[in-house]
Formats: sequence, C-alpha cells, structure tokens
Amino acid sequence: MLSVIIPTYNEEGNIGTLLERLHPQLERGDEMVVVDSYSSDRTAEIAKSSGARVVLEPKRGNGLARTAGAEAARNEIIVFVDADCVPSRDFLARIRKHFTSKDVVAVGGLDLYSSDSGARKFIYDAFSRTVFYTAKLTHMLTGRYWLASNNSAYRKDVFLSVGGFRSVICEDTDLTRRLPPSRHVVYDSRLEVSLSDRRFRKEGFLGTIGLWGKSNLAAWTGKGVDSSGYKTEY
Repeated sequence: MLSVIIPTYNEEGNIGTLLERLHPQLERGDEMVVVDSYSSDRTAEIAKSSGARVVLEPKRGNGLARTAGAEAARNEIIVFVDADCVPSRDFLARIRKHFTSKDVVAVGGLDLYSSDSGARKFIYDAFSRTVFYTAKLTHMLTGRYWLASNNSAYRKDVFLSVGGFRSVICEDTDLTRRLPPSRHVVYDSRLEVSLSDRRFRKEGFLGTIGLWGKSNLAAWTGKGVDSSGYKTEY
C-alpha cells in the first residue's frame, strides 16, 4: 500500500488536477496526504473534497513538509510529488510493481516540464534528463543514490532512519549525503511527472540553475542553504 505525500501552500489552481489524476490509480489501502502550510486559498478544501487527507504543518520549507507527511503516513511505501505536477497514468502502478521486491528501498523517476514555448521545454527537459542519467550512473558506480524529491518513493523506515528531508534548498541532495549507499534502488525513466515551468519563469532558467548548483554544493558539504523564503509556493 502507498501513501502519496504532497506539500502545498496556496495551490488551489493545481491541487485538484493532480488529485484527479492520482485518484483512479489508487488501490485499496492507498492514501493521498496533502501537507498544507495553512494556505490562505481553497487548497485544503479542494484536497479534502478530492479524497485526500490533509495534515497541517507550519510553513517551514518544502523538506520539512514532506517529512511531516512521511511521519503521518499510514503505509510502508511513501511517494513524493509536487502539487503542480501531472503524473503519468501508470505512475502508481509502476511504483507498486518495483516494490514487489522486498529488497528495493527506493525508486526514482524522471521530471519533465510543460511550457508555452517548445524551445524552452526542450531545454528544460534536456537538463532534467541529464540530471536523471547522471544520478543513475553515479548510483551504478558508487551505490549512492540521488532521487528527485518531487518524483520518488521510499520505504518509510529507510527514509525516516536519517530523519527524512530537512529545511534546506535541494533537500534531496542533503538526504543523499545522509543515507547509506544501497544497490537496491531503481531508476525508472518511464516513471514520469510533468511539472509546470514556474520555477524557471520566476528567477529565469540560468538563475534557477545557479541557485540549485550553489545549494547542491552546500547540501553535499553539510552546510545546506536554509529554504525559508525560497519560492512563495511549494
């Protein structure tokens, strides 16, 4: 059984679409957990009406919101997605299939982007594919695994054994540093989510990549960049 965890803050324009896509993929015992940081819009109301369980969490950063969801999860397998994503129609089925092996500790998928510009989408997707396959190669060589925090699934006990995500930018890199290496991790390029390009539109593509680069380096050295104030939404 799966617990899908979604951090939100003022996501009334996105959360309904995501939950509508996820709901038909649920099986008995699965749950959708929306961790809402006291949104001032209708996010929590829409989430409840769409069948999600809402957990309220102070706005302390995306990482801590995800971890609060993991702690509240009722199932052994926890799945992380963002409110502005649209997952593939077989998203949960693919995750479920990978975890039929009791050895698998985590699964990671591929982020793609939606955009009103075909050229920008090409650039965003090329960047994302490069990150995905670089992480996969690194895992093959070292056993260290980096999985995108908005498209990944973990066994709950493994995730919480190191305290889960923390309140830093690039919380997924920070988690990689703290988790022990494991060969029992699956990288599935067909496990896709389509994200909005709002991250790049807000600060610009190069500005965003520069921030992520600096934050990844800080996270890897144990000096993570605090995420308070990073983006107005999750």
